[in-house]
Amino acid sequence: MKNYILSTGFMFSLFALICPAPRAEQTELGEIALRQAVLDLSTDLRLMCVAAHPDDEDGATLAMYRKKYGYHTIAVIATRGEGGQNEIGPELYNELGVIRTREMMRAAAITGADLHFLDLPEFGFSKSPEETFAVWGHEETVRRLARVIRETRPDVIISNHGRNKDHGHHQAIGIALQEAFDAAGDPAQFSELAEEGLAPWQPQRLYLRSWDPTPDSVSIDFNELDSARGKTYAEIAAAALDEHDSQGMQFFIDRYLSGAIQAHYVLTKENLHAEVAGEAIEASRGVLFAGLAERNALDSQRERRNRVSVLQYELQLDVHPADTRVVPGQIVSIAASFTDFGTPEAQSVRFRIEPRPWFDMAPPDDSVIRMEGQKTVSATLSVPIPAQANINVPLADHLFDPHFMVSQFDVVAESTAGTDVLELRIPVALEVARPVEVDFAGAPYLVRRGVDKDCTFNVLLTNHTPGPHSGSVVFSMSPGFILDQQRAEFAFEAEGDQKIIPVRATIGENLEPRDYILNVMVEGAREPHFGVARIVDVQIPDGLNVGVIQSYDDTFMNTLERLGIPHEDLSIEDFSPNRLDAFTSIIVDIRAYLVRPDLVANNQALLDYANRGGSILVMYQKTQEWKPEYAPYPIQVSRNRVTVEAAPVTLLAPEHPLFRTPNAIVDEDWSGWIQERGLYFPDQWEETYTPLVSCIDPGEEIPPGSLLYAPVGEGDYLYCALGLYRQIRELHPGALRLFANMLALGTPEPAAE
Repeated sequence: MKNYILSTGFMFSLFALICPAPRAEQTELGEIALRQAVLDLSTDLRLMCVAAHPDDEDGATLAMYRKKYGYHTIAVIATRGEGGQNEIGPELYNELGVIRTREMMRAAAITGADLHFLDLPEFGFSKSPEETFAVWGHEETVRRLARVIRETRPDVIISNHGRNKDHGHHQAIGIALQEAFDAAGDPAQFSELAEEGLAPWQPQRLYLRSWDPTPDSVSIDFNELDSARGKTYAEIAAAALDEHDSQGMQFFIDRYLSGAIQAHYVLTKENLHAEVAGEAIEASRGVLFAGLAERNALDSQRERRNRVSVLQYELQLDVHPADTRVVPGQIVSIAASFTDFGTPEAQSVRFRIEPRPWFDMAPPDDSVIRMEGQKTVSATLSVPIPAQANINVPLADHLFDPHFMVSQFDVVAESTAGTDVLELRIPVALEVARPVEVDFAGAPYLVRRGVDKDCTFNVLLTNHTPGPHSGSVVFSMSPGFILDQQRAEFAFEAEGDQKIIPVRATIGENLEPRDYILNVMVEGAREPHFGVARIVDVQIPDGLNVGVIQSYDDTFMNTLERLGIPHEDLSIEDFSPNRLDAFTSIIVDIRAYLVRPDLVANNQALLDYANRGGSILVMYQKTQEWKPEYAPYPIQVSRNRVTVEAAPVTLLAPEHPLFRTPNAIVDEDWSGWIQERGLYFPDQWEETYTPLVSCIDPGEEIPPGSLLYAPVGEGDYLYCALGLYRQIRELHPGALRLFANMLALGTPEPAAE
């Protein structure tokens, strides 16, 4: 057993107490973990940081107060980040929300903060708190904040939001937080929370971030070295930011690593009835908390003392489920091993399963094993998954379910050493799937009206049962489509096996453009699954051959495939004239200048291609990633954007071929766009360009740079800052027609009849 001497000279004895350290701390072991556990015993103060999106949290301040002072730290994130851009792949919306949830969990594990999500929808960029509250609900946002404050009971709250006129989500969270600070401690507000057992809790102080020091601000210098870990708190925060891969955080990581930034906070609210303790906490323990009294809550002290004792004894628990993706009714084998790495003092170990209150599981019997001088003992626990367990696979379909990605139960090892009883526990999070998962490869399916006579639904079945499994699926379809089969059999040999069943449908004559639904039901299952075929009026010019300089997204490649247009993904070997000249058009994907150094190096070859008669279609690029000279005539990209999806669109050159050939673009083609009209609009360009459309958010005035066209030698150059890729990936009819017309710029215009 290891002894750890405090600065007062007092050595902690062992306590027969329960509960583990927070999950985020379990990545640290040995001397560092013991130092942290002893430090945690010195205080029960709690610091909460509230942020709008994953990556908005103040990781450096959280890391410093957690690891230097031992404070319990809490990160509260309003959204799952599903409405943002993705710099590592094609996933958007809920699939992106899953990625960012995992990134945020990893980041919180590094800073040591307990993590909570408010599950407010991330609907893209917002320019005002009013627009944000129209989606979130003002009162509901305050309610969710008050709930998490009552749940976690922080003494001090900080936020980066509230004083700056930036993202509308940031502004809304700043406003709601100031209201929730009072509401959380007011018994008259949100009485339903008290009925749920969440008693009022009044935080002592609320600080908002000031990006520059002011006379009334307090400064936090997180460039101090954590000698035990060999890193500054800023470096720890940089490592946490590095987990946000999908966000492209290198600029902010470099700022932290520079050692040149600090945090400045302004006291915005203070509980006038706060109990203060004079010099009980000196300023050197953290200026945000100076003068606040310790709480020393008994339950929290028990948890932390147990942690110290476990580390002093050098005890460790390892847990390995035999299967992490399970089905209701399955019995899962959990291998648990307990090791005494110190001087063997553990006499016996009781292994048990402790389910969460909301997971209605009958735990297996405890397994008690005598150590009898052994260093390691193991047990296998058979855990029954409830027959009515909530399904959470696919994860993207359950992003906002209660307890999303939260462990269903703990594996607990209760160890007896002399008269001391200690507990180690590891949470286990399982993915619960239907026995047979149904998906639709390539959906939604595009049907060109008057061109396509049939459609094939590729129904993908995945076996999640632990072993062989067989059965059948039945199909039915909206009127107008005639299926070639109404039933199909399947047989799997092992868990994880997949099978694609192609279901061909003949398309009736003169069907209206709209969605038609394929209903798929696995016999014995409780609910059906739906595939969508969308009939669209879209004309495609003959003779197209399209090259794509792809970024991290695959929308344009997939759309070309759906439209049946010949296309190729271009690589560094394809920037020679003979290769480029084979294509009628070349698409430069969204933000390709960020991720394609070969494009940057060979940009002149691309412009030469246009001069020789080629057509270049450049999709939006971000301000700091774009240089004006990338275009044939300089274009300056700004941060202007139009976030109102229904913002009016005016055609500035209605006779331009882009709006006539081969599809006539009409007002209805701009209806029903999702998330935004566009982003990073150019605000300056040479007169050679023709602005083709104008769209602005209500009450604003910005240059009409969302769609710019210029002839280049014998060819064409089109810069498109519209959010076209979000529309065509969802098969928006108008966006598909506009996209087809863009491709037609590279072909001769049909002669007038």
